[in-house]
Amino acid sequence: MNARLYQPAGSSASLPGAPSSPGSRHNRPLATRVLPMALVLGAALALMGCGGSPTAPRFDDVFYLHGGGLIDKNASYETYFEKLNIDATAQAPRYVGVGILEGDVRLSRPIDWYVRGADYNPETRFISYQSPRQFLFSIYERIDHPEDSWADVLRRFEGDLRDQGAQILAGRVPVASANAQGRSYLLKTKVAAKPAYQSYSHEILLRSERRLLLVQVVHGENTDTISDEITTALKSILVY
Repeated sequence: MNARLYQPAGSSASLPGAPSSPGSRHNRPLATRVLPMALVLGAALALMGCGGSPTAPRFDDVFYLHGGGLIDKNASYETYFEKLNIDATAQAPRYVGVGILEGDVRLSRPIDWYVRGADYNPETRFISYQSPRQFLFSIYERIDHPEDSWADVLRRFEGDLRDQGAQILAGRVPVASANAQGRSYLLKTKVAAKPAYQSYSHEILLRSERRLLLVQVVHGENTDTISDEITTALKSILVY
């Protein structure tokens, strides 16, 4: 099967380099200190063990976190999982446990993140959060076959990036979330703007026995104050 393509696009007024629509894939803000963050994320995730994919609990084990939903009044894009909650500390806000992509993925996220965009239609599923600390955290479901080898998955992903003009600064770094194996990339892309500028993102491919995800982190110039927040969310991800 063909891997989904992620298109570069322009900037948004609300966040430099942010996606101009919920479906945009490769919109990256300017960042000048990204290599240290890449090393921090890679090292932190590498410490996490990765096992098999447990069976997702029944639907009646959860309830809607947002009631009628944040974007579409007829749907809710998150369900609530109390066991994944993390208490606030002096350095970090409270994390809330949520299920996304119709329960196929779970994670702990800061309580003050909000859903910026989402699409749960087959083969286009994604959810994108915006943090008040000025970065985007998005999870896309890729359509690679779950039995494809890492070599095939990475070759297709890197081909997508080259076709779109993205430069790989660091890639294929082994990482892991709570129950999934991963490979991390640091990317640089030229953004067509006036004046043009270079943007950066961290992108992590995560796979379980059943599905493959792309976690995309788009951030601003200074990553010193957000690396712990991002790493905590990444480490918590459960892929079913």
